[in-house]
Amino acid sequence: MSVRNKTRNKHQIRTEETQAKILRAAEVIFSEQGFEKTQLEEIAARAGYTRGAIYAHYADKEDLFLALMQNRVMTQFTAIWRVMEAEPEVSKRPGIFKRWIASQAKDRNWCTLNLEFKLYVLRRPRSRAKLLRMYDMMRKLPGGNIDRKHAFIKLLFGENLDKTSLLAVERRLAVMGAILGAVILESYLRPKLLSQAQLPPVLEELYDALVRA
Repeated sequence: MSVRNKTRNKHQIRTEETQAKILRAAEVIFSEQGFEKTQLEEIAARAGYTRGAIYAHYADKEDLFLALMQNRVMTQFTAIWRVMEAEPEVSKRPGIFKRWIASQAKDRNWCTLNLEFKLYVLRRPRSRAKLLRMYDMMRKLPGGNIDRKHAFIKLLFGENLDKTSLLAVERRLAVMGAILGAVILESYLRPKLLSQAQLPPVLEELYDALVRA
């Protein structure tokens, strides 16, 4: 390996370490204060950097939040993908995934933060476009044009799904994600009706009613 490549790799490592520290700090501050109230100076201070250091990696607060969202989604998605792959019986995979979906209710702060950000971009076309571009980018598996979402659906329900069935399941999963956010929001407003202990079984019931191949 050349000296130049060694230097470049060291630079990449430092960049990744800096970004990881910024993202960890951003997750804490965003979760505590919400998206709109959070200031980049607070995230920088938490990470041990200046505001300028954040701008060296992210264009603005929106881009930082999108990077955090992408990191969390891909980390969690990769984890559940591996769990599903490890189960040889396809018939057992939907139950595994259903319980995983219900377990997301434990992280109420993050679900509420996601909902806040979606409402924020709803009235800002440029911000909404950035979110949609991130969604499109995350769909593609590295090194090709294979659709990650459809590959996962086939892993979940089996390979014998046609395009129409894949799109139908994808729509139901998208609706299930929206329901997850709505149920968690309602649990804050009506805690006696929807306590944290009651959320997982309620979400499993909704999943059974909605998601199928």
